[in-house]
Amino acid sequence: MNHNSSDSEKKNFLFFLNKVHPPSIEDPVIGALTRPARWSSLAGLLQKARRTSSFVSSIKKLQLYVHVPFCERLCKFCHCARGLLKSKRDLDLYIHAVARQMERQSKACEGMDASHICFGGGTPSLLDEKQITFLLDAADAAYPVQRRKIFFETHPSSWTRSKLDLLLDRGLYRLSMGVESLEACVLKQVARSQTRQKVLSSLYVARAAGVPYVNVDLMSGLPGQSIQGLLEDIKKVVQEGANIVHVHPFSSLPVNELCGPQETFVDFFKRRSDMMHEAAKVLKASGFKRKGLGAYALNQAGEDHQEEAYTRLESAVLGFGAYSIGQFPGALFYRTKPSGQDNGFNSLEACPQDLSFVMARYAIMAIITDGLDEKVFLNRFGVSLKQACKGGLNYLKSLGLVGSFKGVWKFSASWEIEHLREYIALSRVLYGEDFLLKLQKRYAKQYNPGTDYRKGKTLLHSFSNHWLMALYYQMGV
Repeated sequence: MNHNSSDSEKKNFLFFLNKVHPPSIEDPVIGALTRPARWSSLAGLLQKARRTSSFVSSIKKLQLYVHVPFCERLCKFCHCARGLLKSKRDLDLYIHAVARQMERQSKACEGMDASHICFGGGTPSLLDEKQITFLLDAADAAYPVQRRKIFFETHPSSWTRSKLDLLLDRGLYRLSMGVESLEACVLKQVARSQTRQKVLSSLYVARAAGVPYVNVDLMSGLPGQSIQGLLEDIKKVVQEGANIVHVHPFSSLPVNELCGPQETFVDFFKRRSDMMHEAAKVLKASGFKRKGLGAYALNQAGEDHQEEAYTRLESAVLGFGAYSIGQFPGALFYRTKPSGQDNGFNSLEACPQDLSFVMARYAIMAIITDGLDEKVFLNRFGVSLKQACKGGLNYLKSLGLVGSFKGVWKFSASWEIEHLREYIALSRVLYGEDFLLKLQKRYAKQYNPGTDYRKGKTLLHSFSNHWLMALYYQMGV
């Protein structure tokens, strides 16, 4: 590839990174440095970190996350780790493997408040009542608490009233429903199987039954979707009881399938961006307020387990099941993978986290959400913001990316998908050169900007595996 062609490919890659998908924080950044590990060594690392680090020992909350990587069919837009469910026996084998993982890690987390358990996927609602009960009992045995808050993701087609009643009895706190769209013609194009009637009745029943928080996930920019159609969907789900709404930008098809007939990439990005902005207006007019990076909540008191753990770093996460992610801020990060043996999904990759990384990550996320307060930072880490960032914030301020008022630093614009380029700039400065050089070394031999977003691969695949390399291209980032 000649020099001019290479430059062109770099520009194209940066264009996709900056326009197609919002940042995924924990997986590509920390995951780039993982190495093979064992559950037994993981427990030892956790115990040592809790004994020796005042910051790690200050984290008292523990979230249990159970990943259910099975679906009845694969939607075209989904970027989550999942596969087709072949038999109920596979689910039974899987949940027993998850229960063993729970038991293995329990000793390392003694004394922590494990009152949150989250089920994600895939499709957790494929679990039947007996299987759900088995997993909740396993969690109670390994991590006993007086009362547990349950966060549960559902697909309308596999959701039943009996599952709702069971979970309510055990402590259901937040029900998340993947809806994406209420329009049958739109859903058909992305292989989504559900009916408008089932979605709306499930929402109504959940709120009427007393579920404190009902979240609905919608998407903007889907094939055949109009702005008016999205806005009508928002109004309808709110009318039927949703008090938290996420509007995600559609992006996960291969690049040659993203655009509609006679639509260019620029047209697609504009259409999707317009939808995101109009959706925000409708939600705000309905009394919803922006919460964290992507949610709009009617009642700000409803905590978001992901925001608490991955943005504010107030909680550690123990992930169980294939492809789940776990992290103890200031101690370690790990990902599970299928081992192909005994259906145990025991293969792990892990890497340590030092306090400098944790502080930079906290600072970045605070800047683009609620603001980075110097006093809060000092109380949290025992280190001043000036000492931790070493002039980085002042440099970003000189570029006009951040501003400060009375000791609180904020992103200079409202956080939107269009600002991914600016997010990368924040990351580059605040993570520091040493950390980024480690990532560069890890990726240097496998990265090819000329092919990674082509040949049928999804844009998210390129993004999640290789976006950090864009930090080293001096193309205005």
